[in-house]
Amino acid sequence: MTRAEPEFVGIEAERWPAPALLARLRRLLIENRALTTATFTDTFAGLYGNRPAFFLDQPIEYSFFRGDEISHRTLVRFTNRVGNWLRSLGVERGDRIGLATRNRIEMAFVELGALKIGAVAVPINSMLRAAEIQQLVEDAGCRVLVTDRAVFEENIKDTRRVPSIETWAAISSQPIPGLESFARGIDRASEALDPVDVADSDLAVIFYTAGTTGTPKGAMLSCGALMFGVRHYARIRAVMPFGSRDLSLLVMPLAHTSGHQALLLNLAIASPAYLMGRFDPAAILERIAKLRVTSFSGIPTMYRMLLEAGAEQADLSSIQYFGGGADAFSDELIIQFLGLADRGKTGRSKARFIRGYGLTETGGQLSQAQPGPLGHACIGKPISGVSFAIWNDAMRPVADGEVGELVVRTPGIMKGYWNNSAMTEEAFRGGWFHTGDLARKGDNGNYYLASRKKEMIKVGGYSVFPAEVEAEMMAHPAIERVAVVGLPHEMKGERPVAAVVLKGGASVGADELLHWAREHIAPYKCPRQIFFVDGLPLSSAMKVKRGEVKQMLLATVGASDRPPVAEPQNAGARE
Repeated sequence: MTRAEPEFVGIEAERWPAPALLARLRRLLIENRALTTATFTDTFAGLYGNRPAFFLDQPIEYSFFRGDEISHRTLVRFTNRVGNWLRSLGVERGDRIGLATRNRIEMAFVELGALKIGAVAVPINSMLRAAEIQQLVEDAGCRVLVTDRAVFEENIKDTRRVPSIETWAAISSQPIPGLESFARGIDRASEALDPVDVADSDLAVIFYTAGTTGTPKGAMLSCGALMFGVRHYARIRAVMPFGSRDLSLLVMPLAHTSGHQALLLNLAIASPAYLMGRFDPAAILERIAKLRVTSFSGIPTMYRMLLEAGAEQADLSSIQYFGGGADAFSDELIIQFLGLADRGKTGRSKARFIRGYGLTETGGQLSQAQPGPLGHACIGKPISGVSFAIWNDAMRPVADGEVGELVVRTPGIMKGYWNNSAMTEEAFRGGWFHTGDLARKGDNGNYYLASRKKEMIKVGGYSVFPAEVEAEMMAHPAIERVAVVGLPHEMKGERPVAAVVLKGGASVGADELLHWAREHIAPYKCPRQIFFVDGLPLSSAMKVKRGEVKQMLLATVGASDRPPVAEPQNAGARE
């Protein structure tokens, strides 16, 4: 008789349960192509069993489960209950399910449950306001929206503000009138659920990304696109020995591509992740030291905020890997954190810093740089299966070292933009996907970002598109014309500001306008400062010359950054 595995291993365990090599080779290597969006949680549960998948910073409580440790086997229990519950709500294969919650494990449960029955998940930024959510769910054709108390009460407030949704469900310890109870629904649901058959071409997830036209675009990621990274890292896991203990800290928002892919890849390589609901720099430093976290990933802004919170005095000696993407990393920042983690270390035990590059339209990672400093804004080389090229405006390759637009080919590429064939054709001109980023190829074969071809503003890893914010600002009755540009910000890279022309006779102060904007626009893209101007420079086509607006505002405030008027809460915050 064999001894049963314990249901809970505990975050302080010296070693997690690990499968035998032959089992890994069969499931992850030989049967690799059998991994689909509907089957991979079952596959990993059968292989990893009660090995922890997630530890939670806040325990969850349901009639069938209470605790803060989610094993691969427990994950399947939740996934199956959620899939059956969604079916009880009338969700069928191909239906789109809106997900608007704070950064919490239930968001993963709902998406994985939806994928298992062939439905399509539509993750929504938790900071979006009701009108912004309505725009997305109406475009995607969502009939069901799963939210939580914080997002509903702070951003939505009334179901009538999002009229496209027919069925509302809330993740909340207490009932919300008019909303189905997530807890009651999955408590009553069965844990028996067979995965549907899916093809790599089937639609799995729609991630919305704003466009320069001001209209959000839904990037359609297929089952094959999502599984490209999962299968790749599963093959690596098959032959890679299991260490005595590894623990990653996951704080990137699950509604964003970076956090979403991190979650999937952690499952693929069986690396337990400590999931934090919000980015709290001091708490993260404390958790790294206390829990002996071995890997941490974030964007440059997060690393800078960790420094401000006292990283130089913290114990980061347990870190073996730092990672990052979403924006350009400087060698200075990389060297600084490697030094903090390597204090007292020698030889092969030293930490490594791995950075990469990816896009919403590619489902995540496209390239990876070798550990260590390789030059400012280095994004490394394409990972296996991905191709890069640098083109000029005539869509011809440029010489190495010259700057041009980065175009890519990858099995992880989106199917296209939902309900937007024109933008899809534009993005795939010449048979390659146009990233909109300017880059160059270095002598060492690594690629380096140069600047942004599009006019997006990078705010701590978030992409803010001026036309979208301008369209929202124009809803104010006192505004005649507005231009939104990015000004330098030491911490977040850039901050959006607005140059505003008021209508004749209108009278409104900057503070009043900022207050209005914060009520109607998501915090990460809301202008931080208002500049009243008499007019805006226009081109012959009567379009605002944002470049000239930016130079005009820089001359007004000076090239150095000033403190923003109001900083938004972190995207992953949960109150």
